[in-house]
Amino acid sequence: MYLGRDADSGKKRYRSRTVRGAQRDAERVCREIVAEVEAAGLEESANGFPSVSAWLDDWWEAKRTTISPTTASAWQSSLELYLKPAIGDMSLHEVRAHHLESLYRGLVEGGLSAARVQKIHTVASVAFKAAVRRELIAASPASTARPPSVGRQEPTAPTPEEVALILRAALDDPELYAFLIVAANTGARRSEVCALRWCDVDLEQRVITISRSVVKGAGGGAAVRQTKTGTAGQTAISEQVTETLEQLRVFRTDAASLLGEQLPSTAFVWSQDVTGARPVYPDTMSARFARVRDEVGLGHVQLRHFRHFAATQLLSAGVDVRTVAGRLRHASPAMTLNRYAAWVPARDREAADVLDNLG
Repeated sequence: MYLGRDADSGKKRYRSRTVRGAQRDAERVCREIVAEVEAAGLEESANGFPSVSAWLDDWWEAKRTTISPTTASAWQSSLELYLKPAIGDMSLHEVRAHHLESLYRGLVEGGLSAARVQKIHTVASVAFKAAVRRELIAASPASTARPPSVGRQEPTAPTPEEVALILRAALDDPELYAFLIVAANTGARRSEVCALRWCDVDLEQRVITISRSVVKGAGGGAAVRQTKTGTAGQTAISEQVTETLEQLRVFRTDAASLLGEQLPSTAFVWSQDVTGARPVYPDTMSARFARVRDEVGLGHVQLRHFRHFAATQLLSAGVDVRTVAGRLRHASPAMTLNRYAAWVPARDREAADVLDNLG
């Protein structure tokens, strides 16, 4: 854990601790060290206050180890590309809400999306809030700064005809074809599909268990974590999905046998290892999908849109919101309704007709 620079020598200071236990024990100890670092204080500049850049550097060295590598990469971009160049030379106590709002306006006028600017504001909020905890400043300027608002956008869902066209084009790639069939039928996130092991697949009962996701690891490779919402459970699959996965398992078993290997039950369903030892990274599947999609002239369709396809098709067919929310592993049906409200009015009309001719 980085502890800042020594006041006399200027050298970086670190602390390490070995944890004998589970990952959650190591994460708890990590949080304890972060709290100790934040309580230790930050070196002051000549005028008694650190610059914004100095504070962000020290705060980030501790913070980056407590978030996922994917989030850390995005947050570091916000720091290095936008926050530090714009306000880094200011003293920490000089920054006011209008400085941040001026930065946000300039970024939007320069072509950055409002959604991206809101994410930059999130990083600024967390960093300045930490400075308040350290008693370096009395109040966070980000708490009263207003980032640009993001208009509500309806999810983009491909049509059944577009999905069918892509699936036919993917037939030459059995693994990609099976991946897309599962994604379209279950509405699972691509990271969740990548994390499936064969022991999660019950072809006799026609259910799969979704309990993990694949994310970018600290070393750049794939790492297995809990799902995005922390939820897990079984999801029913159709006959088409069952047959497709049966064929894929035979394909993967035969490939392993050719090399004198066996495919264990713990093998990942989608893997670049013949024995399924490691999961495939989501971006790898997205790249394979993009090649097939471009071949049929549907460049506007993204792999994540298959999740929207599943949700909108189910709602349009009259499946109740609670069931749809369960398949999507949303925290609550309200989240599903808020996200896909545009596909519910048709069912509302049917509800009105049910109550027709009263009296």
